[in-house]
Amino acid sequence: MAHDMHDTGSSAVSADAVRGQISRLLEEFVKDTPGATDALLASRDGLPQVFCSHMEIGWVDQLAATFSGMAALAKSVAGPMGAQLPARQVLVERDDALFLLTDAGTGHAFNKGGGTVPTVLVVLARTDANIGTIAYSVGRLIQNFAPFMTTPVRARHGQDGGGE
Repeated sequence: MAHDMHDTGSSAVSADAVRGQISRLLEEFVKDTPGATDALLASRDGLPQVFCSHMEIGWVDQLAATFSGMAALAKSVAGPMGAQLPARQVLVERDDALFLLTDAGTGHAFNKGGGTVPTVLVVLARTDANIGTIAYSVGRLIQNFAPFMTTPVRARHGQDGGGE
């Protein structure tokens, strides 16, 4: 099932509205998810798209570039059957934080030229956070992005992402 935004006649306004809605979802996610501290949506080519308002822009730029690179590396690894599939999630565990990276779908509000932009979601959490809770909440957050994306969100290999 594809999720398309309806054209309101002004792509700049609708793009801003979409960014505003996704920003609100990110802020609510961090506020409501125990252990989550930061979240950002980045393009697969490493550009930040939407992020929590308390995050410093230099750090956001670094995170976007780093984690889009990790997404590309994870996708390039052949699995046990030889297929190169995107990773559903990548977890980076450090002494000071947990980083969870996941595919977030493709949105058209992130490209001024009118095309679509594939995205990744990066969530940061405290080291004492329950990663299962964080991962579950991330999945729900991405489902909430669905109305703003143009391709199925988190569709698994062999599934069409529909069903409702």
